Amino acid sequence: MILTARLVLPISSSPIANGGILIRDGAIGAVGEAAALVRDFAAEPHGDLGNAILLPGLVNAHTHLELTGLRGRLPLGASFSDWAVALIGLRSELDDEFYAASARLGAAALLRGGVTCVADITSSGSSVAPLKAAGLRGIIYQEILGPDPEQAGARLDAAETALRSLHLQADGTLLSIGLSPHAPYSLSESLLLRCAELLRRERLPATIHVAESPEEVTYIGLGLGSIATKLLPAVGRHSPSHRVCGESPVALLDRAGLLSDRLLAVHGVHMGMSDLRLLKQRDTALAVCPRSNDRLKVGTAPLPRCLAAALRIGLGTDSLASNETLSLWDEMRFARRLYDGAVTAQQLATMATLGGAAALGMADAVGSLAPGKRADLTAVAVDHFDDADPYGSLLDQASDDRVMLSMVEGQVLYQREEAPR
Repeated sequence: MILTARLVLPISSSPIANGGILIRDGAIGAVGEAAALVRDFAAEPHGDLGNAILLPGLVNAHTHLELTGLRGRLPLGASFSDWAVALIGLRSELDDEFYAASARLGAAALLRGGVTCVADITSSGSSVAPLKAAGLRGIIYQEILGPDPEQAGARLDAAETALRSLHLQADGTLLSIGLSPHAPYSLSESLLLRCAELLRRERLPATIHVAESPEEVTYIGLGLGSIATKLLPAVGRHSPSHRVCGESPVALLDRAGLLSDRLLAVHGVHMGMSDLRLLKQRDTALAVCPRSNDRLKVGTAPLPRCLAAALRIGLGTDSLASNETLSLWDEMRFARRLYDGAVTAQQLATMATLGGAAALGMADAVGSLAPGKRADLTAVAVDHFDDADPYGSLLDQASDDRVMLSMVEGQVLYQREEAPR
């Protein structure tokens, strides 16, 4: 079929006014001017989206869908450690039914918002079924924690068992399975080393929260601060379980052998130039979550420097335990205000599409509208167009409520009534 719209944003090439795409067998066959496509492929069904922007499906590079039901239930504005302790306490009251219901809500919200690919972390395994049912593409990471070195073996064994279960559940879907060591401060150094060995042996994708807060930097470098005095005692740990030698969280991950081209580092708020050089040298990708960082008052990621370093960078919403919505449109608009011209609308739209796909190792298949790529796309209704600033037009007007359709592999998974099939 041919889909046409007032504006097509391929991301990897120039915007096309009055453009369209040809979709065949789940793939993009051609991209170009609408009139030419309709003329050259006259036998194809044709759907015109009208005053809309057609672009690749969004890639949410960091979520915890099983926590969607926690929106507004945690105190914000205190320290990062206070928030984390509150989250630990609240999670102890949750059950599998809560996690499953939350993951269903989260998957539905992603599709409504134009997301077609997601990087999701799960501790319960609850996100596989709803993402499978929704038809979304992505990677589901099994979370692993364990600050007690004596429990490292048992924790890794449990994670490997969970990974096998996730692989079975995801079989025959567009979902891959990976491992998520939670953070440098929440795993003992011995467990970090064991995770690195497992990831090398199995060649699994991985993701980890790193350099998210000033407290983390202080704890990893000096073994001091509120993570040492509040957060770890809340889970029964009363002394550091890593070698304290003044290094940064990113440097610790490198020493443990975790930095690689299969790792997606998340947050990166507190990184110096040496950390950026390490990420670049190891070809480690980065996902930034500006609204979550702002709400937790942990600082602002050095995104302009990360972009200048040519890292693979995606955009994530994090969970609703630290954010208001799972909307990447909201995330892009917030980041545009936050960086106040230092990061452009085009850069943000790229991060939410091709950048996210590259961060997940999927840029050969999705993230841009180009012949040969899979037909994962979304369309957004807009009222006016600025031909001189097409990406600004997108960010100024796009929202979940304006998404007309979400398509994966050429199949419409979400559609507003007025959008043609």
